[in-house]
Amino acid sequence: MLKFCKFLREIFLEGMLHRRVSGEKLGFTSLLSWGSNMMFAGLLGFLISAVWFVQRAHFELDARTTTSKVLEVMSKEQRDGPTVYALKLKWVDHLGTMHVTVPKVRSSSYDVPVGSEVDISYDPNDPNDVRVQTVEGPWHSPKMILLGSALSLVFGWLMRVRGQRKFAT
Repeated sequence: MLKFCKFLREIFLEGMLHRRVSGEKLGFTSLLSWGSNMMFAGLLGFLISAVWFVQRAHFELDARTTTSKVLEVMSKEQRDGPTVYALKLKWVDHLGTMHVTVPKVRSSSYDVPVGSEVDISYDPNDPNDVRVQTVEGPWHSPKMILLGSALSLVFGWLMRVRGQRKFAT
């Protein structure tokens, strides 16, 4: 653990402050500093995706699935991207109670006709926590962040190794 903390300190100093641990200055275009920044970003992304996986697993382990009817499709124009939609859903839980909810998550893929049926997952302890099931599945976004983090770590490591070779000569 102590080695990992020293390594984090080293990549933070090299990346953010453009200095070696000894205090020696690195140039702004140094491969060491840019590689360290990429590794730091990769580690941060890995931490974010790990937290997201845990939160998602906590929801998915307790969640129940059912079908719901779309009562209303509310659109919100975005300045720099596609239109984002929120759905007003009517559904019945496992106890037979009728609910009308609007999921917290909005998406551009929710452009569905009113009256259609969509599959949802809901928390039986909190019926307001409803998530529309998508084609990608519940793990798509955390997987993409994890993949990007891994690529950032690998490319950052390669840049650091190359920079260390140039720095040593």
